[in-house]
Amino acid sequence: MRKSLTNLQKSDINERIKDFKAQSSIDFSKSLPTKEEAIEIMKNLGLPKNIINHELAVMRKARNLAHNITKVEVDVELVKIGALMHDIGRCFIHTMAHGPVGGDIIRKLGFESSEKLARIVERHLLAGLTMEEAEYFDLPKRNYIPETIEEKLVCFSDKLHSGSRKVTIEKRFQRWIGKFGLNEFLKEQIKRAKILEEEILAQIY
Repeated sequence: MRKSLTNLQKSDINERIKDFKAQSSIDFSKSLPTKEEAIEIMKNLGLPKNIINHELAVMRKARNLAHNITKVEVDVELVKIGALMHDIGRCFIHTMAHGPVGGDIIRKLGFESSEKLARIVERHLLAGLTMEEAEYFDLPKRNYIPETIEEKLVCFSDKLHSGSRKVTIEKRFQRWIGKFGLNEFLKEQIKRAKILEEEILAQIY
């Protein structure tokens, strides 16, 4: 399976986004799209229905967690839309590259909060990747570790769903473990996911 997009594919994405923006009635100068607009964007770019359903499930979990956090300030709308669009890169690729590809798509859409939204999309991969780990997956040299509370909420909520089904963190990583064994990398990923859980719960209780 190809790990990243070719230059021709990147050019095609740019043209499709440009054409969509030219024909759409969405106001791309505002802070964020609405839920309905986000779904319209993803459908137009060809995101499969099952992935949109997964995103909706993750959105509901992330939004509910965000509403219960009282110890730090949370941008609930950013969490909601970030969760809803976190897999937008899967419109074009289904490898780990869907994170940075999705981030770049968000930036090209040009919403006022696109950079914050793009980082949520990029940083939901597994339980976060360091630059060194990202290099192994042939990803652009960026930081893929969730840092803000909004990034952490989306990353963690994604780890609690397989498709639209709620699962445990351990179950979510089972596909990877079944393929590669419980290696040191996956042990570290599960550890990071547990730390995310602890950090988020500490902001609630």
